[in-house]
Amino acid sequence: MLYLEDYLEMIEHLPSELRDRFFDMREMDLSVQNRVDSLADRQKTFFGSCRKLKAADREEEFEKIREEYKKVVEDANEKVQISEECYSLVDRYLRKLDEELLKFKCELEADNRGITEILEKQSLEMDSVPSSTQSTSKENRQPKKTQETK
Repeated sequence: MLYLEDYLEMIEHLPSELRDRFFDMREMDLSVQNRVDSLADRQKTFFGSCRKLKAADREEEFEKIREEYKKVVEDANEKVQISEECYSLVDRYLRKLDEELLKFKCELEADNRGITEILEKQSLEMDSVPSSTQSTSKENRQPKKTQETK
């Protein structure tokens, strides 16, 4: 019955893995945003001076801007891909947890029929108790009385 320990060991690297991927996504997001801002300026300049340019120069500059926007979209799609990988990673761990919980439940039931229902009911009751009541009651124990010295 070492399900919890095994599972915790298995997910030990999950937080750092997610942190690294989220950091990469943030870096990509900043890069994409900087490029979009730069392209917006380039686009404004292009359309402002469009009439002054020769047709060939105008077409060439338009294609450069368009290609740069395509690269921005590719980077944004890569960021979406990373987020989907993060979702899949967490989903895999959740599925494994569900499997382990089912095994644990079956093992408990094999030893003590009906125990999981009782434990689940108690857990739900504990979850529904307001936190202020929980912290003051401490298992219905009375505070210790101090002995008075004469």
